[in-house]
Amino acid sequence: MLRWLLLIPFALLFAIGAGLFALLFAGVASPDLGLLIGGGFERLIAVLFDQAERGFDPAPAAEAAFSLLGRLGFAILVAPVVLVAIGSELFRLRSGLIQSGLTGLLAALLPLAMLGLARSPTGAELQVISALFLVGAATGFVYWLIAGRGAGGERAAEQA
Repeated sequence: MLRWLLLIPFALLFAIGAGLFALLFAGVASPDLGLLIGGGFERLIAVLFDQAERGFDPAPAAEAAFSLLGRLGFAILVAPVVLVAIGSELFRLRSGLIQSGLTGLLAALLPLAMLGLARSPTGAELQVISALFLVGAATGFVYWLIAGRGAGGERAAEQA
């Protein structure tokens, strides 16, 4: 019971932090992802300062932008690892490959869902999707390293 209360939440928090670090590292390693992350923040700050200079209140735009960034961060870093961790607990999956692969797949599905699958992704979009898959895989693997083989819960036969 203590594992459920302490180990799994600690593993999730640590894995999400490692995923953030992996995302920053991927932004440096991948020029397209780096441009997306860095250029997006640069443009956001420029627009907010431009609104303030023109006499408009930048608070509503900033609130909407940071809300969107928070939802994207949640969808890329938090939701995949939490969903896979819950699934691994329910279905007693203890494989690091399953943990990292499913987390990476869920993290990469977000941009594919945003594209709507109406067209084939461009090369730059495939690079971003691949980077997000690797970030998700790293997040899932860190969770598996901390929660270990016990992440799938105890089997009834082992308890007897």
